[in-house]
Amino acid sequence: MTDTLLRHWVMLRRIPRHPRKVTVRELLDYLRDQGYTTTERTIQRDLNRLSGQIFGLMQDDRSRPHGWCWGRDAVQMDIPGMEPQTALAFKLAEHFSGRLMAPSTRSSLEPYFRQAEQVLAETPSPVSAWPEKIQSTTRGQSLIPPAVDAGILHVVYDGLFNDRQFRARYQRRYDGEVRDYVISPLGIVFRDGVVYLVCQRNGQDEVVHLAMHRFLEAEGLDEPVHRPADFDLSDYVHRGGLNFKLSEEPLAITLRVTAETAVHLEETPLSEDQRMTAEVDARRQLTATVPDTAQLRWWLMGLGDQAEVIAPDALRDELIGRIRRALAQYQ
Repeated sequence: MTDTLLRHWVMLRRIPRHPRKVTVRELLDYLRDQGYTTTERTIQRDLNRLSGQIFGLMQDDRSRPHGWCWGRDAVQMDIPGMEPQTALAFKLAEHFSGRLMAPSTRSSLEPYFRQAEQVLAETPSPVSAWPEKIQSTTRGQSLIPPAVDAGILHVVYDGLFNDRQFRARYQRRYDGEVRDYVISPLGIVFRDGVVYLVCQRNGQDEVVHLAMHRFLEAEGLDEPVHRPADFDLSDYVHRGGLNFKLSEEPLAITLRVTAETAVHLEETPLSEDQRMTAEVDARRQLTATVPDTAQLRWWLMGLGDQAEVIAPDALRDELIGRIRRALAQYQ
């Protein structure tokens, strides 16, 4: 009886979740490798007995040979059971990282998320209320994230997982023109609710980023991605790749900032080489070397009268022109 129970347990652990399947013959070979002597008929009989409401096993009668799998919504069964702290980790991962996961990854974790929800609901301790005590937010204006087609998202993530190219139709932002590309995906970046694909197009060496919600169609290809040897996604982002770079040369900027803004920038510096010196009117002078990007302009304009650009002259003149045009709209 003990040997049968162990054989059942080993067999159940080998069965995948829908849509993947395993055949009786594959289970037989696996059990023999694990030291259990049995037959295909015995395994088929065991599967028929174990399927149903308790274990939620399914047989696909359409395929030949027939395949077995756990149902998509079958309860995740673990021995030992999930501890409250583990359940909390899954719940936080679902809350804060759900959108970062590929659809296939999230689908495979859904049973754990639901099990975690059940464990926390049944746990008579303050730990069950922990997800309600944590939130994340952005300093900028909250915006509703654009919708991304689920089928397109699947194609893109599949290409990233398997280092495969895909063919896509994309609508450009600045002129609305629709273009067809063969894309080599290199990475995904999430920024303020918008998902960007970092990639190369049509065999070109240039690395660009495309907003996922502007893809109109996508179809996977069998062609491998030729990833640049020196490409690093973290370095691409750090160097301002997503900030709409205006030039490859960095800017050495000098700002005069209020005491309040100075405190903020001392805690969260603009760059590694940032320096501050005091001025006579309680303001501070700041120097830093930063990427030359459109994002830098938006940030400086957002500071309003909290910051004044001293250098370089070209940047100062550009912001003066923007401020004058903005003022003219209110006069």
